[in-house]
Formats: sequence, C-alpha cells, structure tokens
Amino acid sequence: MGSSTEASAFAIEAGARPFSTRRFTGYLVLAGLTNAAIAALLFFHLPASHQPSLVSLFVRAFLAVAGVILAGAAGSRFYWNRSAPVVKADAPLSFLRFVLVNAEAWVWVPAIVLLSRQDSPACTVLSALGASLLSYGLRRALPRSTDLQDLQSPKFDFEEHEIFLATLRTPPRELQGYIIAFSLYSTGYLLIKHFNLSAGIALAIGAFLVVWYLTFEPAPATARASTGNHSVRRLASVTAAAVLVTIYALLFGIAHRNREEAAASATAPGGGGEVDRSGTVKVPGISGFESVILWSAPERKKIVAPQPANISPFATRTRKPLVIHFDGAYWYFQPPDKSPGPHAHQTHGSPLAVDIGTNNFFPLTMEADQKLSRAIRLALYREIQVTIENRDNLPGPIALSVVLIDTAAPGMPSLSLGGEPVLSSEPGRFSLKSAPTEEVLRFFVPERAKIGKFDEITVFFIPDVAHSQVGPKIAIQQFVFVPR
Repeated sequence: MGSSTEASAFAIEAGARPFSTRRFTGYLVLAGLTNAAIAALLFFHLPASHQPSLVSLFVRAFLAVAGVILAGAAGSRFYWNRSAPVVKADAPLSFLRFVLVNAEAWVWVPAIVLLSRQDSPACTVLSALGASLLSYGLRRALPRSTDLQDLQSPKFDFEEHEIFLATLRTPPRELQGYIIAFSLYSTGYLLIKHFNLSAGIALAIGAFLVVWYLTFEPAPATARASTGNHSVRRLASVTAAAVLVTIYALLFGIAHRNREEAAASATAPGGGGEVDRSGTVKVPGISGFESVILWSAPERKKIVAPQPANISPFATRTRKPLVIHFDGAYWYFQPPDKSPGPHAHQTHGSPLAVDIGTNNFFPLTMEADQKLSRAIRLALYREIQVTIENRDNLPGPIALSVVLIDTAAPGMPSLSLGGEPVLSSEPGRFSLKSAPTEEVLRFFVPERAKIGKFDEITVFFIPDVAHSQVGPKIAIQQFVFVPR
C-alpha cells in the first residue's frame, strides 16, 4: 500500500495535467482566431468595381473564407510546433481534429470584419454565432474530464457517514454566471454606443460560456472514433453558409459605399447629377445613386373636376368623367427597399427621355405615384382609364398594375385593380418607335371594395426579364374615372 504522501503527489500530478491541457488548448484557440482576424483585416476588402458580377463576388467570398481557414491553421500550428513534446503527446485531440472544430468559427471572420466596417449590428450576431459553434465543437471534441474529487477527498469506512460529509462540503465558486451577465450588459451598452465590433466580442464570450455549460459531455473515446467524417461534413455545411453570408456582406458593403459616394458627390460643389442632351441621367465621379425620384415637368398642373359634397352613388349615371392629369413622381429603387431611400437622387424629367438602369445584378423596380388633393369616393366610378405614352424600344412584354390607397385611414388600406398589358409592347405588335405611342389601359372597379375612398394612386410597372434592370420608357399621361 502506498503512503499518504505518494497519494497526495499523485493527486497533484493528476490535477495539474487537465489544467495544462486546457491552457494549451486555449492558446491554440486564441492563436487561430487572432491569425484569422489579422488575415481578414489585412487582405479582405470590398472590390474596386461598383458593379461586380455575382460570380466575382462568389469567388471573392470563397477565397476569403478559405484564406482565414489557412491563416487560422497556420497560427495554431505555430504554437503547436513550439510546445513541449510532452504537452503535445498529452493533447486531448489531434491537430487535424482541432482545425476542423475551430474552422467552424474562423469561416465567419470575413463577414464579421466587413460588416463591422459598415457599422452594422449584424457583426455582433455573427460573432455570437461563431463563438457558439466553436464552444459546441470543442465541448463535443474534448474527452471526458476526469473527476479528481475522489482522489483528493478522504474516504470513510461507513456509508452512513457520507450524508454528514455532503452537508459539510462547501459549494464550488463558479464565476461563469457573473461573466455571462456582465457580457450581456456590456453588449447592450456597446450596441447603444454603436461599438458593434466590441459588442460582438462581449456577446461572443457570453455565448461561448452558455453553450459550453449547456452542452453535454462527449461520449467515451471508443464511441467517438468515427466522428472525423462527421466533423468534415459539418465544416463543409458551415462553410457553405458562411460563404453565402459573406456574399451578402459584400453586397451590403458595396451598396453602403455607393450611397456614401453619392451623398458626397451630391453635396460637393457642382457635383450633383444632371441630365444631358440625350436625356441620360449622369452622375460625375460615381457609379450611380441609391435610388431615383423622377418628377414630372414642374409646369404641368393637376386638373380635378369638382365633386358635389353629398351625392349618392346612385343619384345619377350621366355625370361627366373625372380627369386627373398625372403630375406625380416616378420611383426607381431596388429590393429589399420598398420605396426610394432618404438619399434618393431627385430630378425633373420624363421616363420617355431618360435612361435609368441598375449598376448591379439586382432588378429595378419602377412605380408612378400620384397624390390627390382630396379623397375620391370609389363607389361613384366603375372604371379607371390610364392613358400612357410608350417609347420603349426594348422587345418584351410590359404590364401595368393600378393600386388605390387611402392614406388617411388607419393602416393605409389599399385596393388593387389588377394588371393590364401594354399592347404596343406585346410580341407580334412590337415595333421600333421614333415617337411615343399613345395607349389607353382600362381597369375596372369592383362594385364592392374594402375601401370606400382613396387619395393616392400607385401604378406598378411589371416588365419581363429583358426589362428587369432598366426602367421602361413609359409615361403616365392622365387618369380618367368613368362614372357608374
């Protein structure tokens, strides 16, 4: 039988081994994350082009994700090689398995760095996501921890003494709860102060600890011998998702940069957009605007026939039609926006005379918005005729849809009258136009509608794929309301 001194020495040695192993693993994790972040900060930037293709963005995102994986692996390998042979021999997992686990966090670094440069709170969420995946992977990859309490605690000969021993034990002090709470409060404070990247670091620490203590310990090593292929498949799926998120971060960054350049150009002396003799909207020094609002000619006036105040919808059917000449604005914007943004470029002109298109692969949305000086009772009219001028020389069908909106009612209810094709652009009727072609589109009003009045008319231009990135050269002339 060994002496008590030998038993104590064995306990100290056994207790020191897990501590050195955890410290060694922590150094490797920090080295990998640091190298991945440095590589992304130094080498990952927005493309110089203001209108890159989707293929080029995919290649750039894939190279960025692959680059941070290589950089993280190189940083971890440096510390691995410099460690003592005894520590490496006692490592809880192989270096390859370690890289597979940590790469699930490294792949999010490019998107986090790019979004942080745009002051986007999304980088905070991605930081927490990467830390959670890292914590879960390490928790499932590291072997089962050894319980040293049995070696360090004295044994009693009688079982009835164990109940009294349990009452005398002091609960261990666990600081993880305080750290998690502090990280959450720090995250909220930093987000309010718009320190999004610092908030991401704080939230990542809290997320790592939460996932670590909520994840079950791994199975014995014999049951985990075949988890290598699972780690590869898991990393492949996480990498694919990270590449897609990085592409979105690139698109967000390009749009943010274009908006800033547009605002700077608009405020610079002589830097505003202008319309040249050919009618093309030109913007010196930048690639385009966030969105465009094209107002009708300022001299055009709206003519609204007077309406008697209290006329029953069934009082007469011989009243004259109500004619409203269009003097609103044409909106040009791209998804996910639903309307022109606050930095939209505004100018006067006609869609017949200007060329407005996108400088990327997103479709262009075109709308015509007509606000009315007074509300119109819908029950008085059975049909709305929209007179247009078509000068579009790009083959492909185009349709128009009319929506009536009651902006004064709660929730701004609306009524769609459906879509009607522009016949002069239909296949078989299309021809090159040297002068605008006038056409009348008819929209029928239902007898029973969910709104009783409206004070705004929106016309949606619905083009085919050929017109998805250019604004159709179609202008609204007037609305004619035919009485019932």
